[in-house]
Amino acid sequence: MSIALSPGFVVAIDGPAGAGKSTVARGLALRLGYTFLDTGALYRTVAFVAKQRKVPWDAGVQLGELAERLTILFAKDGEQVRVLADDQDVTLGIRTPEISDGASRVSALPEVRAGLLELQRRVATSANVVAEGRDVGTVVFPSAQAKFFLIANPETRAMRRALELQAKGQPAQVADVLADMRVRDERDSARAVAPLRRADDAIEIDTSTLTPEQVIARMAEVVRVRGG
Repeated sequence: MSIALSPGFVVAIDGPAGAGKSTVARGLALRLGYTFLDTGALYRTVAFVAKQRKVPWDAGVQLGELAERLTILFAKDGEQVRVLADDQDVTLGIRTPEISDGASRVSALPEVRAGLLELQRRVATSANVVAEGRDVGTVVFPSAQAKFFLIANPETRAMRRALELQAKGQPAQVADVLADMRVRDERDSARAVAPLRRADDAIEIDTSTLTPEQVIARMAEVVRVRGG
């Protein structure tokens, strides 16, 4: 498959769950005036809709067809970005622990990744983009002008994720989140298709002791120097 080239500037942010990708990517996009592309939300949406339609999370062919046919939109709602799947608002539904696990499962399937790949690239054909996910810099936008790989120690990542879930009214214990996170890390890193890894030309940032603003400032300076 040929790689679509974007006329705009692409910032690719990868890393494991809880490293701060979404928070930082949204903040960086806002600072730069770029479009924010949450690739993880796409896989979550496929998992969510598949569950609604009773399609098993290991049914590669069916899930690939679902991914190709789904219309997924990101709609700004004040300071928030809402996710719409075939006109259904799935913003909250895709953020549960169950769907997080489902997203990790369906994202390992080549049929699903192929189904969503061109959708992700099309977003960057008419705008400057900040994209975050797990294979953005290695597969989706390998020619991105700025690539970052965020990491943090497991305990910090689990604490962040637990607080995020609790803020949404979902009960979450740090120990349980940490155990689930380790399983997901192993699955994402070991999958045969587009495994989680740092691109050779990505800048690694450990966010364990940094505030989102500090990370955003560091990234924004790199983008500025590179002409973004």
